[in-house]
Parts: sequence; structure tokens; C-alpha cells
Amino acid sequence: MKSIKSKLILFIGTIVIIFSSILLQSTYNVTTSNVEDLAKQQLSLALNFDLAIREYVAEKVRPLMFNLISKETFIPETMSTSFVARNIFEKVRENFPDYIIKFSSGNPRNPANQAGPEELNMIKYFNDNPLDEVWTGEINIGGKPYLAQFSAMRMEKPCLRCHGDPANAPYELIERYGPDASFYLPLGEVVGLDTIAIPSDKVNQRLWQEKVRNIGFLGILILLFCASLVFIFKFIITDRLSIITHHFLHTEKQGDDAMIGAIETKGRDEIAILTGSFNKLAERLNDSYAKLKIEIEERKQAQAALRESEEKYRTLFDMESDALALMDIETGDILDVNKAFINLYGFRKEEILCMKNTDFSAEPHKTQKSVQNHEINIPIRYHKKKDGTVFPTEISASIFEYQGREVLIGAVRDITERKHAEEQIKTSLREKEILLREIHHRVKNNFEIISSLLDMSSMRTDSQETQNLLLNARSRIHSMSLIHSQLYQTDRFDRIDMDRHISELSHHLLCVYGSGKKIDLILTPSKVYLSVSQAIPCALVLNELISNVFKHAFREKKQGTVRISISTPDPTTVLIQVIDDGDGIPEGLDIHSQTGLGLKMARHLVSGQLKGEMRVKNDSGTEISIQFKRSNDGEKHE
Repeated sequence: MKSIKSKLILFIGTIVIIFSSILLQSTYNVTTSNVEDLAKQQLSLALNFDLAIREYVAEKVRPLMFNLISKETFIPETMSTSFVARNIFEKVRENFPDYIIKFSSGNPRNPANQAGPEELNMIKYFNDNPLDEVWTGEINIGGKPYLAQFSAMRMEKPCLRCHGDPANAPYELIERYGPDASFYLPLGEVVGLDTIAIPSDKVNQRLWQEKVRNIGFLGILILLFCASLVFIFKFIITDRLSIITHHFLHTEKQGDDAMIGAIETKGRDEIAILTGSFNKLAERLNDSYAKLKIEIEERKQAQAALRESEEKYRTLFDMESDALALMDIETGDILDVNKAFINLYGFRKEEILCMKNTDFSAEPHKTQKSVQNHEINIPIRYHKKKDGTVFPTEISASIFEYQGREVLIGAVRDITERKHAEEQIKTSLREKEILLREIHHRVKNNFEIISSLLDMSSMRTDSQETQNLLLNARSRIHSMSLIHSQLYQTDRFDRIDMDRHISELSHHLLCVYGSGKKIDLILTPSKVYLSVSQAIPCALVLNELISNVFKHAFREKKQGTVRISISTPDPTTVLIQVIDDGDGIPEGLDIHSQTGLGLKMARHLVSGQLKGEMRVKNDSGTEISIQFKRSNDGEKHE
């Protein structure tokens, strides 16, 4: 296995080689391009000097000479552009003997300007490409490679005097060069070339020198860079990592009980932080190992105690009188049972452990159960024994984790005798309910008989006062009769629906006392239930209050409104209100001091039996409020 140092050196070497190759190639290309550009710039510079000399002679010197001498006279040494330029560059070539700086033509006057084969080809090239004026590139001249630049000289109108018809040419020109050379040249045709050429070996030599110098300098930089990287990775990274690696190997060879030593920390960089973190981790591991040894010892003691506890559990499990079973919740498999379970169902333990919980059920559907805090409530179900006997069971169960899975422990009881006793109790209860309903029915009937007797008695007397007394007695009896009638008709004997009672009572009293008057009866619906012990006195009080309203509240008025309501401002308080917009209580009349039987009985029932209070408010009618505490055996439903 290669070390990190070897991998780093290999990786860095690969990166350096790739980087150096790219950099060297880039340097080589840039150097080549720079040298070639420099050579071309030198060619252009020399050519521009040549052209500038020609232009100076043509534009400055020649006009000046014509002003000094006759226009028929022509002195080539001062007036010929090619003559002057050639002689100047001949002087230049004394310092650059290998360079070609010349003017050439296909039919020159001066034989020294005769174009060679390469130059004739370039004249033909420029004639074939009239838009080109300059050509630069490598070319062989006289069998030797050159980097050359050619500039075309085209025939222009000012040149026709010396290069047109010989008859028009200056005498000195004809006398020196004859009448045949460079005459009759057409306008626009390339008649000559300015040539600047540098030997290619000179360019290549300069290129090689530049490449050696640049690449050598770059190589030195790369070597310094590599040395710096080696120094950094060796002394700052790899050597320190080697120390950490040797420490780890030494720690690995030590025994299991040996403590982990610390590594010497130097510096503040990432490796120092890593080393410091390792030392802290080693310290924590050493502490954890010490604690672990203690925990292992404690676990051994706990396991010993667990085995002892399991033995106790097995003893208690088998001694339990209820039939106990352990069941896997996920699969339904029976995991264990006690002796009581075996005795109850009649199977052998080996048979039971091969069964599922559904195998004991005598019902076709699954057992429904509700789980709350791992305690399970299972409805009464019917199970079957091995001999086919079906019996009712009561099952209580809870869930816990056992050997890595959720297990249910259930206690099964045979409740055959209890079910039989419950059936007897239910039968007895039904008989008592029937008897109680019959009693209420007979009481109601007796009240109706008494009411009929009172009605017959009122028919035998002419005394209005006696008839009123008998009528009041009949209304009180009817009010109590309504209570017993409701008890006879309902399945609940522990409560009276007061909303229903008020409705029946108030409509009955309206028919009895409200004839000939237009009274609107408004009842506020509510679900208030009272026990029988409070409902009967409350009914008598309501009878007195409502009958008094119908009898006395509307003597002056023939119409009005009566509002009756019963409510519970809080769960333990009952509020009854009887409100009318009638004549009101006469001034000076104290209702609490009245000695009449009805009001006296109402006050006694409110304060004595209901333990409440009655308040009267006389404002645009009469408002009577009764408030008392509801007994514990009453019930309210909103």
C-alpha cells in the first residue's frame, strides 16, 4: 500500500508535468510568434524606409531639381527614385550583407535591377491580383530560404515621361540607358518590386536563442516551484502525518486493556487541530472505556439478577389463579401459558404452543380491542375448550417488549357464573322497572280520579269561592300528575325533563284560566333535567306562579305576553323566570307577606325543599325569579 507521501509526490509530479508541458508549449508558441512578428516588423520597417526614400525623391527632390535645371534635363543620381533608394540601401547592406534590399524589374534600365525568377513570379502574382500591394512570407531566392516582403510598384501617370514614349523622355536618360529599356509601360501594370528579405537561418537562430532563454528561465521557475512543494509537503504535512500514522500503528499493537496515548501537538494549522482533537477523543475514549468496564461488571450483575427474577417470574406465572398467556402481537402465536390456562382450556402445553390466539375463539369475527397506554380493554368474548364447551371470558391484557419483539400478556377468566348472576340481576331490574312504572301509572290515575272527584264536588256547590278552591286544588294535582305521567312514559326514573313539563303545564293552565283573553305564551327551550325530589316541589311552585299570572296579571288588560324559562347559569344552579307585561303588583302590596295558600305554599317550597330564593321585580309588569342549587342526583344536558 502506497503511503500518503508517495501518493502526494506522484500526484504533485503528475500535476507539475502536465502544467509544465502546457506552460512550455505555450512559451514555445509565444516565443515563435514573437520572433516571427519581430522579423516581419523589421521587414516592414525596411520596406517603409525604402518607400519613404522613393516618395521623398519623387515629391521633394525631383521638383526641386526641375526648378534648378531645365526640364529637359534628367540626372538619375538625384532624380531617379529607384537609383537613389538602391544606392542608399547598398550602404545599409554593408552592415547587413546577408539581407536582400533591392528594386527589381522585368525590363530595367540598370541591369543591376534585373528581376530574378522568384521576383518575376511575384510581379506576375501582383498583376493577377490588382488589389494586393504587399506580400510577406517565406520564399527561396537563389536556392536559399528567406523571410521576404515584396511591395508592388505600379505604373502611374507621372511616370509616363520617363517610362512612356522615348521621344518624350529626358535626353540624359536616353543617352545613359538607351531607348529600349523600361519604355512603353501601360498605366496600372506592375513594373517593378521593392524587395526586403532576411535569411531564414538568421530568423531561426534568433528564434532558437529566444526559446532557449525563455524555456530555461521557465524551467528554473518550475524547479523552484517543485522544490517549494516538496519542502511544504515534506516538512509541513507528510512528516507530521507520518508521526500520527506511527502513533496509530503503535497504539494498534498494544493490548486491549492499554490506554490510548496522546500525540505531541505543534503549530496551529489543521493538522495540529486534528492532533488536538484526537488527543481529546483519546481522553474521552479512555474515560468511556473505564466506565464501560464498570458497566460490563454491572451488566453481569444485572444479568444474574435477571435470571433470578425470571425464575421468580416463572414461579409466580405458574402460581397465578387466572389463566395467563404470552402472545406475539405481530403473528398471533402463543409463546407461553401457565398451569391455570392449561387447566381452563384442557389442551396440553405442547398443543397450545402450536396454536394461535384465534384458535380459542368461538366467534367467527376477530376480537376488537382498544389500547390505552399499553393497557388493552377487550370486550367479553366466547371461547371454546378442547371438549367443545363454549364459555364467556373476561380478558385483561397489556403490551411490553420481550426478546426484541412486542408481546401481549393476557389474563383470561371464566365468567360463566358471573354472567348467570348478571342475567338474574337484569331480570330482577326489569321486574322492578315494570313495577315502578306501574306505580307511577297508578299514582297518575289516582291523581286523575281525585281531580275528577274535585270537579264533581265543584259542580255540587254554588259557592264561587269553593269552586275556585277546588279548581286550584285540581291544577296542583294535575301538575303533580304530569310528573308521574312523564315518569311512566320514559325509561329513566332518575330525572324529569323540566322543559317538557313547563310546556305541558303552562298550556294546560292557559286553557283553564286564560279563556276570554288574548295571551301570548313564549317558552324558552332548554334541556334542564331535575331529580324527582326537586321536580315535584318545582312543579308545584310553577303551577302557583303561572296560574297567578293568568288569574291576576291581566284584569285591566285583555291581552299580553307571558315568558317562561328555566336555565342553568352554571352547572350547579337552576334559574326559573316567569315574566308578564300585565297590570303588575299593586302599590303597597308585599308579596312576601301574603297569607294566601298558593303564595305561602310557593314560598315554603322554594325556601324549605328547594333551598333557594324567590325574587320579585315590578316594572311594566311582573318578573318573578327563582334560583336554587341542583341536587347531585339531577342531570343537565345542553
